[in-house]
Amino acid sequence: MATLIKEVRLIKVEQTDEVNSYKYWNAQLFDDGVVKATWARVGAENPQSGEWNGGQSYLDKKVKEKTKKGYVEQKTVGTASVASGTTVKVDTNLREIAKADLLKDTTNAALNKLVDRLVKSNIHKITATTNITFNNVTGLFTTPLGIVTPEGISEARDILAEIHPLVQARKFNTKLNDCVNKYVLIVPQNLGMKRFNAETVFPDDNAVQKQSDILDSLEASYQAMTSAKPASPTAKPSETGIFKVDLDVADSFNADRLTKWFESSKKSHHNYDNVRVRNVFRVKIHSMDSGYERNVQPVKEVFHGTSQANCLSILKSGLKTSPPSTAAIAGKMFGNGIYGAINSTKSLGYTYGRWGQGGVGDAGWLFICDFAMGKIYETRNSCNKPGGYDSVWAKAGSSLANDELIVYRNSQVNVKYLLECQ
Repeated sequence: MATLIKEVRLIKVEQTDEVNSYKYWNAQLFDDGVVKATWARVGAENPQSGEWNGGQSYLDKKVKEKTKKGYVEQKTVGTASVASGTTVKVDTNLREIAKADLLKDTTNAALNKLVDRLVKSNIHKITATTNITFNNVTGLFTTPLGIVTPEGISEARDILAEIHPLVQARKFNTKLNDCVNKYVLIVPQNLGMKRFNAETVFPDDNAVQKQSDILDSLEASYQAMTSAKPASPTAKPSETGIFKVDLDVADSFNADRLTKWFESSKKSHHNYDNVRVRNVFRVKIHSMDSGYERNVQPVKEVFHGTSQANCLSILKSGLKTSPPSTAAIAGKMFGNGIYGAINSTKSLGYTYGRWGQGGVGDAGWLFICDFAMGKIYETRNSCNKPGGYDSVWAKAGSSLANDELIVYRNSQVNVKYLLECQ
């Protein structure tokens, strides 16, 4: 049986009044000299294919022809391989992976229900209104042409940061069209057969935010794919090491303490008076706990609200400062940091979509975190953190309705609990 020795993945976009081109060309070279290729419009269900003899010289000739026509190298890998070319096998889907890693007590009904809901919401968030798909075999999100590499994701974030202000200003011009064309080269999209432009791909802020969410999920999928170890054919379902988290029902003392804090810190003008804590879960995300700067004082306990669809991603990767481009897209008033609140109802606004975060589920979700504040810069206005300070404490006042606490290093945060609210 012939062995694959090389793969070439090319893509082209050209959208003008005369040309409607958005195509890919993938080819594989085998050690017996056979070249196999597939090609189609991005997202098409039935690609064309061909097979030729000719070896490396024939492949080089075809690549040169394609390059002259405007094709460039894709920044994607297939779901079965990583950049090094090694094969990774993940033999359980995301739900089974999450349960294997998170549930130390598989008989606990509350924990089983929690994982099922978070997995379902996480998948639905990405696949419901996009052409990104979820593979139940690999447990990964993928574009029509594969998973985007970390380098591609980083470049796509920078392009998205250029796209965002132009979309906000409704400047659907040549500059924006060029940015969009660059973006869809890196993050392949199923845009149908019709001619497209910036306004059809990014009609509003919500479309930009959705693409930012997609990049987060694609990045997580690449990490999961490259970190997962090949499963032994005889191995039984067990921990995969993708979710390195301890998750359990909280003890009664802390459940009562956090429920009382949740109620006492409410502000009536947020209109969440009827929302109550239904469950309290103890959380230990190993990477956050081991990296936490325990020597940095003072420490402030805060709420951090997030959508139901994002909970699973946080349990996998922890809370992290966003890239500057993501912070700009999300409209973060105090720059590229991790945000917390001392009022439960302020954080409930994020989990229920009041502050623009999508993915609202059947409950609200608040992580309880320790923030190692260090040297605090206090302000009553939006700002970026001045030099020499570790954190910002934005005080409610003339221009701010609620206190917000912001830290700027991942190591300043440790997640301790998760509150389910309804």
